[in-house]
Amino acid sequence: MTYTIPSIGNQYSLRTPAHRFQQGGRDVYSFTLDLKTLDGLLPQRIEDDVVRDANRRLTPSHAKNIENYLNERDDWLLGSLLLGISPDAIRFHPYQDESGQDSANFGELRILANQTSTMRIFDGQHRRRAISELIKTLEDDEDRTEKRATMLGASLPVVLYVEEDVRNLQQMFADAAKTKPIESNTVVRFDQHDAFNLVALTMTEESELFKGRVEMERTTVSRTSRSLIAINQLAAALKTLDVGYNGRVRKDRNETHMQNLELLQARSEEWADKFMPAARMEYEGLLDGTIANADIPQVRATSFAYNATVIRILAGCYHDWCQDGSSWRPLADYLRTACLTPGSGQGALLVDAGVVIPGGITPIPRIQEVTNAIRHIVQEAKASYRG
Repeated sequence: MTYTIPSIGNQYSLRTPAHRFQQGGRDVYSFTLDLKTLDGLLPQRIEDDVVRDANRRLTPSHAKNIENYLNERDDWLLGSLLLGISPDAIRFHPYQDESGQDSANFGELRILANQTSTMRIFDGQHRRRAISELIKTLEDDEDRTEKRATMLGASLPVVLYVEEDVRNLQQMFADAAKTKPIESNTVVRFDQHDAFNLVALTMTEESELFKGRVEMERTTVSRTSRSLIAINQLAAALKTLDVGYNGRVRKDRNETHMQNLELLQARSEEWADKFMPAARMEYEGLLDGTIANADIPQVRATSFAYNATVIRILAGCYHDWCQDGSSWRPLADYLRTACLTPGSGQGALLVDAGVVIPGGITPIPRIQEVTNAIRHIVQEAKASYRG
């Protein structure tokens, strides 16, 4: 059990069971701290005075996002705080086994009270700030005493490196940051709190167009792939379908969709299985069997219809056209006869829209070009429809 000795007159500010091991030539101690103890051991002044030397600049908005996450979720999850400390600031007292021999790895870690300020957070400052701010907020909220008690009783892993040199800590932070981040396709597959992720996953099994044609292991599809789109790209297209290309899915909107997933799924499948085949023969061919999955790499070389950026452009066009309740059929009729052949010049849909250069074989995925392309296509389709 972790406990603190708060009196200034005591020798130690912390005594806790710990596991001692070696990593990179340094002694390292791992242990857990309940959030109440953590908040007292690492006061705000230490964070402000010390962390900036051994860490990146603190971003209050990032800390606030973590605070909101902790505040709103009961099943929250946070990783370990990584700290450095002077070797003179700690004492390690090994436990003894039944024969009276000292353990090399397990014992009680003690941090000297007058050496607490030597601790430096080199990874976890935003989590630390979020915890501190949330505890303060809950202290003033009489209606959330249960949440406060739960938070104060929760614990966080701490990994304490015996290292006091700031330059070394900076290098350690850089080394830790080199760890490969979670790829977007994995986030879509695993994050069950995002309505668009859930619908995208459902469509890989139920959509006529996308079933069996979504890349699940990579974030993009290669030219030789038999898939139309990667799962993260499909989720992004569904968000575009819902809020437009430059729109942002706010938290309350996502929560509304989570409560009415069947409505979001129905609209998504209307776009995928009705509009898309009506808009392009390339998609219609996949549905009626005249184009097999094995043919996709070959057709990809002759049509932009199987490009992920273009699929998202079509989602953006659908959103902009239908947001006032208009039927998508005139838009599909316009797109049906458009030229989507790579290498074409002026007169080709995507060339005129400015998202493909004349003679180009790859769309330009930059925000400005895609936004302008959606606007151009919708305007031209409306002009053609009125004409």
